[in-house]
Amino acid sequence: MNKIRIIGFVLFIAGVILMLTLENDMTDFISGLLIGAGIGLLVTGRLKSSSK
Repeated sequence: MNKIRIIGFVLFIAGVILMLTLENDMTDFISGLLIGAGIGLLVTGRLKSSSK
């Protein structure tokens, strides 16, 4: 596992924990962003595309 995927996993877990522990509209929005970014980084495994 590379660093970017580990960061994605941490963001995903942080978003899930935030969603389950706090009950507020803004925290739901932030946890959704964290979960989305985490899944995106887990799937792609890189931050920018390489143009060759």
